[in-house]
Amino acid sequence: MAVAAAIAAPAEAQVSRVAEGIRNVLTPALSGANTYKGYVTADYTQGFGTYRTNFASLTTSQGYKFTNWFYMGAGLGIDLLWSTADDTWGNDWQGSLPGWEKNNYTTAAVMIPVFSDFRFITGTQTSPSFFFNVRVGASFLCSDSYVKIHDGYLTQREYFFLQPSIGVRIPINTTNPRQAIDIGMHYRLMTSEYWSTWQYTAAINGLGLNVSFEW
Repeated sequence: MAVAAAIAAPAEAQVSRVAEGIRNVLTPALSGANTYKGYVTADYTQGFGTYRTNFASLTTSQGYKFTNWFYMGAGLGIDLLWSTADDTWGNDWQGSLPGWEKNNYTTAAVMIPVFSDFRFITGTQTSPSFFFNVRVGASFLCSDSYVKIHDGYLTQREYFFLQPSIGVRIPINTTNPRQAIDIGMHYRLMTSEYWSTWQYTAAINGLGLNVSFEW
């Protein structure tokens, strides 16, 4: 019994410390304390690779800064995409797709990204610092037409969405250090079933710049 008690005591202490840590993280958010944060972000993404398109985006993310270095939230936005297709688009393969000429095609469309947002911050709120941000979720195509992209077209309505970024946070209000401008670079990945005939999965890649206002 003495041995069992000696083993159980450290385990109980460890569980107690874990529970206390979880409580310390969640209590401020659940109580509505000053851990709430919001972001509005504008970004531009230049596509690259075989299957590519360009994006201009406006998004917002709302959530909580759980610690001095970690923010988690959820967001949505609007993407305007336009293709790099030219007058030679489809010359090599259109004739091999039955009924392709009956489909409606466009070179621009709107997408709606919905994502979880994770941000890691270094330094303090009162001085410039670095951040690493990851957004992951889904993006939905708002078009009844097929969308031309370089060397192909988009047919599906739902896409996996991933956008990591890294940059600098610059405070802009000495009396309210929660307000800042974030300037960063990002990589964007979108994947989906790509060809309507062969159901081939392709990755759409892009690199870009983003600017955010946070409060």
